[in-house]
Amino acid sequence: MNKLQGVICPMVTPLDENQNIDEAGTRKLVRRLREKGASGLFILGTMGEFPMIVEEEKRRLVEIVVDEAGRDISVLVNVSEQGPRKTERTLRMAIDAGAEAIVLTPPHYYNTRNKRELFNYYTSFSRNTDVPVIIYDAGYTNNSIPTDILLELSAERNIIGVKCAVFTHAPLLREFYGRDDFAILHGDETSLDLAVHAGADGIVPGISSLAVDLCVELFQSAKSGQLAEAMRVQKQLLHIQRTVYGVGGTHWGNGQKYALSQLGVCQEHIATTLLPLSEEDRRDIGSMLTTYGIS
Repeated sequence: MNKLQGVICPMVTPLDENQNIDEAGTRKLVRRLREKGASGLFILGTMGEFPMIVEEEKRRLVEIVVDEAGRDISVLVNVSEQGPRKTERTLRMAIDAGAEAIVLTPPHYYNTRNKRELFNYYTSFSRNTDVPVIIYDAGYTNNSIPTDILLELSAERNIIGVKCAVFTHAPLLREFYGRDDFAILHGDETSLDLAVHAGADGIVPGISSLAVDLCVELFQSAKSGQLAEAMRVQKQLLHIQRTVYGVGGTHWGNGQKYALSQLGVCQEHIATTLLPLSEEDRRDIGSMLTTYGIS
């Protein structure tokens, strides 16, 4: 697998009214992201509501995305569960369904007591599968991965990258500068421009299911040294995020799906327990789509 770089979209999971996969919407979304320049698709992540999606629908999603993506774009599948046995089952499902690489958070619910637990957890999977593994240092697990453990894991043959907030792990940028065997992917949407300018290989912005064009523009500008232009686009993305996610992220999931539904991409149904959008929220999101010419 080639080194991951560019815009890796943490895709929302299109659902129907019964919380089953909306196949038509999924295919439209994959085509839209591919045609607008995304380098990869990261499915069943936080934006993909993975803890809420039932097992059989996860499999359907992977199969549909892999089929629609073809060979043009990498498909990364988050297989994380609360513990090893459940994760192993989801991992095997994803591989059988065609995942090109798997993404793995630390275990969640129980806090780890010793950082060696995290090292052992990752190597237990990376050494027993031929599919590349990407580490996902996700804050919601309450088991953040120390930088020294990330550095140690990067030496593992089958671990090819990490998705994290890179400024929390600044030494990674220094240690991996110029290497082609390990990718640093930045997920903090407030500092995409600065991360790419500092050396991140790729960005994983939650808003990119909707504003993928601007995310690609930001990445290309920052990568080519046009930092002022990248900063300008970053400010636009911050405004879009605030509108779509709501104050304090009150409608982070249904806001983006509603926006996509207004573009005719997919339905607006969600699996999470967020309150419905207000009429004011809907008007604001509609105005934002017009303001930024998102189509």
